[in-house]
Amino acid sequence: MHQYKKGEYRDQFIIAYLTNLDDTNTTILWATQFSTMLKKGLILLFVCDKKYTDISIDNAQDKLKQINDSISLPYIHSYCAINGKTKDIIHNVGDLLNGVMIISQVDSSNNSSSNPLSINNITKNFYTSRLAYFLFSTKYSIKPFDDVILSMNALKEAKEKVLWASYFGRFANSRIVIFYHRYKDVYLQKQLNLNIGFARKMFRKFNIQTLNAHTLSRKDLDSQAMSYAKQNSSSLCIFQTTKNKSIIELFTGLPEKKAMKKLQYSPILFLNPRDDLFIMCE
Repeated sequence: MHQYKKGEYRDQFIIAYLTNLDDTNTTILWATQFSTMLKKGLILLFVCDKKYTDISIDNAQDKLKQINDSISLPYIHSYCAINGKTKDIIHNVGDLLNGVMIISQVDSSNNSSSNPLSINNITKNFYTSRLAYFLFSTKYSIKPFDDVILSMNALKEAKEKVLWASYFGRFANSRIVIFYHRYKDVYLQKQLNLNIGFARKMFRKFNIQTLNAHTLSRKDLDSQAMSYAKQNSSSLCIFQTTKNKSIIELFTGLPEKKAMKKLQYSPILFLNPRDDLFIMCE
C-alpha cells in the first residue's frame, strides 16, 4: 500500500455505502452523479458487520469487484469490504479511504434492529461521522440538483453547511434557498444574522443564485424545510444533526429522525456539528 507523505496530493473519494449487494443500482447512480459533479473518485464500501450480515469478506469482495467492473466513470473507482462494527468504520472512513462524502439509502419501512438502513440504525451508525452523508429514499426519483435548500440556524458550525451549499451552486449550477425562522432570543437572532450574512457573501463571491424562504412557524425547522421541498419540488436539503441532545428529544424524537421520515420528498445531506471545519480540497 502506498504511504502518502505530508503535503502529497491524494485522490479523494465519494463512498457508496452498500448493504445489499444484489440491489445497488440506485446508490451507485447517486454516487456516480456526485463523483461526476465534484470530479472525485468512487469507492464501493461493504461492511461485514455480524449484526447485519453473514456475508464473508471474501464473498463481499468478489461481488463488489463484479459491480465495480460494470461502472462506467471517468474517475478512479474501486471497492472495499471491511470487517468490523459499522459505526466505527463510518466514523473512520474519511481517514481510511480519504472520503469526502458517504452515500446511503434509508429504509423507513423496516425499523428492525437487524436492518442497517433503518432510521434508528442510520442515526446510530452515522452520528459520529466526520464526513457529510447523503441519505435518500428509493421513493424519490433521481434528478439534477436544481434547487438546494440550506436550513440556516444560529450554530457556529453552520459555516460548513454554507461551504457545502456553495459546491452545489458552483459545480451543479444550483439555486440555493436559504430557509430559516427568526429567534425571540436576541443573541441567537444575532448569530443567525451573522450566519446568513456569511452565506450571502459566500454565494455572491461565486455568483450563485439564491432565494430566501422565511417561515413564521416555531415548529422544527428541518421538518418544515422538507415540507417546503415537497411543495416546491426541491432536489436536496442540507441539514445539521443535533449537537446537544436534550431530555425532551428523548420523548419527542430527534429533528434529524423527523426529517428522515420525509425522505420521499427530498434527499438530505447531513453534517454532524464539529469544532473543526472540514473543507473539501479542489
